[in-house]
Amino acid sequence: MAQRITWKSDAPAASADRPAPALAPLAPGLMMVFWMLLGGAAGIKIMQSIWHLLGVDVGAVAIAVPVGGVVGALAGALLGLINNPRMLVLLMAMFAGASAGAVAGRLPWGEIGEIIGQVAGCLVGGMAWATWLFFSRKEPKTVEERR
Repeated sequence: MAQRITWKSDAPAASADRPAPALAPLAPGLMMVFWMLLGGAAGIKIMQSIWHLLGVDVGAVAIAVPVGGVVGALAGALLGLINNPRMLVLLMAMFAGASAGAVAGRLPWGEIGEIIGQVAGCLVGGMAWATWLFFSRKEPKTVEERR
């Protein structure tokens, strides 16, 4: 016969009168800081790629880095306002796809391949998210749940 194994913990059960964790109020701000850092780094990389693609020799660091960093950080701050878990998964899938695509495109085709690889990887990340969303739907089990 199968026995049911239970886990007994010495920790007290959660109660309604227990105070919230100390980091809970900081979570939205920390998430925005994370997205600002990620956006700033991505903005610098994109701006320097565009700078090199255009063949401009002057200002690759003095102009492209601050402008790309500020624009990317502002875009990241806007992304930090998103709190829907499905949209956050979409953003992460697109960022991961763009990073992988940039590496894969740069190896054979150089600078232009990196940009094209980022776009293609971003699209693949979005398609992976859509596939995940499609297959993660819960099917109703009874007739009453279907109505």
